[in-house]
Amino acid sequence: MNTETRTCKNCNQKFIIEPDDFSFYKKIDVPPPTFCPDCRQRRRMTWRNDYHFYPRECALCENRVLSIYSPDKPAPVYCPKCWWGDKWDAKDYGKSLDTNEPFFPQFKALLNKVPTLAILNDDGIASVNCQYTNYFALGKNCYMVINSWKVEECMYSVCLVRAKNVLDSAVILEGGEHLYHAINVEGSFHSRYVFNSVGLMNCAYCYDCRNSSNCFMSIGLRNKQYCFKNEQYRKEEYEKILEDYSLHTWSGAERARKEFKELILHYPRKFANITTSVNCTGNYLMNSKNAKHCYITVRVENSKYFERGDTIRDSYDCLSGGEQELCYDSINPDNSYMTLFTSYCHKDNDVRYSDSCQSSEHCFGCVGLKSAKYCILNKQYSKEEYEKTVPLLVKKMKERGEYGEFFPSTLSPFCYNESVAQDEFPKEKSGAVGEGFSWQDNFTKTEGKETLTDIPDSIDQVTDDILQNVLSCIACKRNYRITEQELRFYRQNRIPVPRACFFCRLTELYKERGPVHLWIRRCQCTGEKSSNEAYKNTIGHFHGDKPCPNEFETSYAPDRPEIVYCEQCYQAEVV
Repeated sequence: MNTETRTCKNCNQKFIIEPDDFSFYKKIDVPPPTFCPDCRQRRRMTWRNDYHFYPRECALCENRVLSIYSPDKPAPVYCPKCWWGDKWDAKDYGKSLDTNEPFFPQFKALLNKVPTLAILNDDGIASVNCQYTNYFALGKNCYMVINSWKVEECMYSVCLVRAKNVLDSAVILEGGEHLYHAINVEGSFHSRYVFNSVGLMNCAYCYDCRNSSNCFMSIGLRNKQYCFKNEQYRKEEYEKILEDYSLHTWSGAERARKEFKELILHYPRKFANITTSVNCTGNYLMNSKNAKHCYITVRVENSKYFERGDTIRDSYDCLSGGEQELCYDSINPDNSYMTLFTSYCHKDNDVRYSDSCQSSEHCFGCVGLKSAKYCILNKQYSKEEYEKTVPLLVKKMKERGEYGEFFPSTLSPFCYNESVAQDEFPKEKSGAVGEGFSWQDNFTKTEGKETLTDIPDSIDQVTDDILQNVLSCIACKRNYRITEQELRFYRQNRIPVPRACFFCRLTELYKERGPVHLWIRRCQCTGEKSSNEAYKNTIGHFHGDKPCPNEFETSYAPDRPEIVYCEQCYQAEVV
């Protein structure tokens, strides 16, 4: 089968379907997509709300619960203990299928009636004191941590695995402890403002440093100690420099942040953060093989268009997931096989167009089922009835153009600006509504209630009184508070109290992490220096004094200011 170029029916942009893609679609018996990869990703993202929480009441036990569903959403919400309990059965909401009528309205009617899990965590079940978390499991004492598991004492972070005492960080996939504002950092301890690094100890404002300790404001170090701006110092000299910056003060930390932001533009960056991987494209990708357009993933094989995953095989177009195989166009199909067009369906086999179904198999168009078989729209069928009805349903859906891709965004229980689509594909209200998306105007947000406007510059001057005060974000004016756990972390690590709220700090993290999109670019090494002449090479490269001929796919857009080198040129400079 040959490569084909098609036109996205949503944005009218051209996109390519390759022979391997056609082979995958044939294997799971679905038609090729009609949306381009970006539009497919955005459509899935409109079905996921990561961090906009609302106070609700559990419709079963009547206890107060935190929920990702605002009070105006029609489906009743259950707290995690009730939803996972045995006091209700989702089959009680089963509906008869009419194959002659459009499928999606029938599914939406079911989705609006079946009790939904208020928030996607296991607090009080397998996690302890982790109420304010989402897409989260197996944690202890965590607050506002998203898409993470096996973590302790962490706050305000996204995509953590086996981390402890980590705050304001993202993409910590292989453990770390006492990290602040870290992105894509492995096996590191007691470090702040560090990026794309491994094995750091007591480092600050460092980029792509490995197995180094006590280094400050440096790039590309290997096995170093007591370095400042990539220069070697004696221990006493280094400590004097660190003391002069006063990183325990807000003014000192801001000075360092601005200097580092300018400094890093004068050093080359590797085109992508891909390690111990073969034939892969994307960013933040580890220990993988034949993984294309994959982001924030580890142990991925023969997969494509995946974001946030661990141990993935032969799966396409998924937003988050782990230990899965032959899954397609889904959100969080953990521990599943052949789940297609699903959201939050775990430990399933042959489940299609379903939401929140657990440990089930051979189900179609179902919501909230547990350990079920042969169900359609939550109604029980015999094996023979199911195997006769589903092919007829699929045939009718194909005739109506319904089958073969994820749920339409118009069916999502979340408004556009509630969903993570707003993070990756931001829109103003007018633009979103004009495209048919819903919009949330009633976020729980307070302004003008601040009781403390003069936050001490030094963390050493901050007293416990700050815990009773309300602060105001310097960026968006949203009011926020400092928690006892948070203050303890700042004191232990001598970090000044932040002046921005969680939402603005998270936006900054996403910006620094980079987009989940690739551009084809050419290496910016021209022989002796970078093409913008900001960096002079330290050694001769394989292409001599001529421009490097290598091209690559990178998350750095062509108009960005960073110097981007290919693997060969970059390694020549840092190893």
